[in-house]
Amino acid sequence: MRQALKYVSMALLLTAIFGVECAAKKKPKLPPDPKFMAIQNILVLPLVDSRVGEKASVNKNKLQASAVNALKRKRYPVTAASTSGEMGQAVEEDFQDAKPEWVKKLGPADARWVIVVCLRDVISKMTFGSAGNAEVSGYLFDKESGELVWKGKGVGQAGQGGLLGMTMKGAMKGEALDAALYDLFSSIPTRPKSTKE
Repeated sequence: MRQALKYVSMALLLTAIFGVECAAKKKPKLPPDPKFMAIQNILVLPLVDSRVGEKASVNKNKLQASAVNALKRKRYPVTAASTSGEMGQAVEEDFQDAKPEWVKKLGPADARWVIVVCLRDVISKMTFGSAGNAEVSGYLFDKESGELVWKGKGVGQAGQGGLLGMTMKGAMKGEALDAALYDLFSSIPTRPKSTKE
């Protein structure tokens, strides 16, 4: 009798544990944030280089294209802008404390949603192998209201050891930048698939 009671209690315990675990995995999906669902087209402005001192060369057009692709994977309608608008030469501090009048000068006059990616740092170094580190930040503005809708930071690292890694020093910088952009845009919610997809 004790043996049977022991097995029954063990079975009940396991059932309770698996029941709780399964319930935890089936969280209800939260409805999408209305401010992100209202976005009709995001314009990605040219990269702002916020680095100080000696700067490693970076393909700014490629970085802008990577930002466009990252937002497309999140199902946002997005295009790259060829100009930053009337704001002139900007630094990252301008975006952090942007006034509505200044925000309205970002990008083309007919654009509503604009995003700016700032390059804060990128380095690649060689040891017995090579490594790259990058840091970026981003700001999404609604020009109609002049408000900051989203901001974020992203960091990325890439590395390859050994002799092969020593020959790949230049590639580590690009991989670290891609990883930083992925990290940056991970905090923007993914829009649900449309019924047409």
